[in-house]
Amino acid sequence: MKELTLQIKPVGNYCNLNCTYCYANPFKENKFHILELELLDEIVKQAFEITDNLIISWHGGEPMMAGLKFYQNYMKIVNKYKKNNQKVVNMIQTNATLITEEFAEFFKDNNFIVSVSLDGDEKSHNKNRLINKSLGSFNLVMRGIEILRKNNINPPIIATVSQNTYDDCLKNFQFFVNNGFKEIKFSPVFDSTSDNFSISDDLWSNYLIKIFNKWIEMKNPEVKIREIDEILMWYAGTVNSLCSNRGMCSKWISIDDKGNFYPCEYLRSTHSYGNINTIRLIDIFKSKPYKDFVKKINYIPDKCQKCKLFNICHNGCPATRINNDRLTHNGIYVYCGQRRRLFDIIDEIIK
Repeated sequence: MKELTLQIKPVGNYCNLNCTYCYANPFKENKFHILELELLDEIVKQAFEITDNLIISWHGGEPMMAGLKFYQNYMKIVNKYKKNNQKVVNMIQTNATLITEEFAEFFKDNNFIVSVSLDGDEKSHNKNRLINKSLGSFNLVMRGIEILRKNNINPPIIATVSQNTYDDCLKNFQFFVNNGFKEIKFSPVFDSTSDNFSISDDLWSNYLIKIFNKWIEMKNPEVKIREIDEILMWYAGTVNSLCSNRGMCSKWISIDDKGNFYPCEYLRSTHSYGNINTIRLIDIFKSKPYKDFVKKINYIPDKCQKCKLFNICHNGCPATRINNDRLTHNGIYVYCGQRRRLFDIIDEIIK
C-alpha cells in the first residue's frame, strides 16, 4: 500500500474540556482509559508491514491526556519497526491547554505537526470551548500556544464556526492575523440538519466569501486559509490533502483507545472493522465490512456525475452527505453549494 493513514485516539473521546458543540458527546467516555502500549506496538508493527508511508493523526477527545511518557514510548516503538526506506508523519490535534515545555520540546524534536483548536478572540472562543459549564479555556489555550512558539512551533489553528460565533467572522479572522497565525482552518459545526449550532450551506458560503474578500484585501500571501487554498488548488487542477477532497476514505483507519477499528471517527456508530485482537490491519482491506463501506462511499449521485468539480471534490465527506434532509451515504455533500459558489467566484476573479 503506497500510503496509509491511521487516526489514533489514545484516550478515545475523553477530554478535559466540555465544548458545547462537541460532536463526540453521544460517545463521551465515562471512564478515562489510555490505549495499552502492547496494542499500540502491534498496530505500529502491522502498519509498517503494509506501507512505507505511514501517516498517524493523533486525535481525541484530547490526545495529550495520554501523557508525555505515552508518546515517548510510541517513538521507541516506531524506531523499533521502521526501516530506513520508510517514512512516518505524526500530526496531533490538541486544545493546547495541556502544553508544557517538555511536551513542546518533544513535539519539536520528533517533528510532530501540531494543530491547535482556537475559535477566535477570548469572547468568541469562550462561548463554546469551556473547561466546565461556565469557565472558558481561552487563556490556557493562548498560554499553550506561547509555549509552542518559544520552541519554534507556530501551530496551524482550526477555528470551529457555530451559529453563536457566526457573526464574529471578520473580527475573529483579524484576531488570528494580528496574533501571527499563518495557517488558518475553518471548520463549520455539522452534526445534524436541525441542531442549534450547525451551519447551513448558505451560511457557510457567505462566511467564506467574507473571509476570501478580506484575504484579498489584506494582500498577505503568507496567510494560508485551508478553505481558500482548497479552491485555488482545484482551479490549478490539483487536490489538497483534505480527506474530504481526495476520496481517500478507503486508505484511512480510525483506532480508538480499546483497539477498535473504524473507517473514520465520524462513522463509528454505523461501521466497525473489528479489533486489533481479532483482525490484522492488512486483513481489514479484504473484509466484507470494508468492501461494503467502499461500495457505499463510491456511490456517485446523478448531480455529481454531471458536475465539473467531481474529480477534485469527490462529493465531500461521506459522514456529511444529505438526502431529503437526512444523513445518508447516497446523498450530496452538505456543503456542495458552498464549494461550487466559492469556485465560481475565484474563477471569475482570476479570469
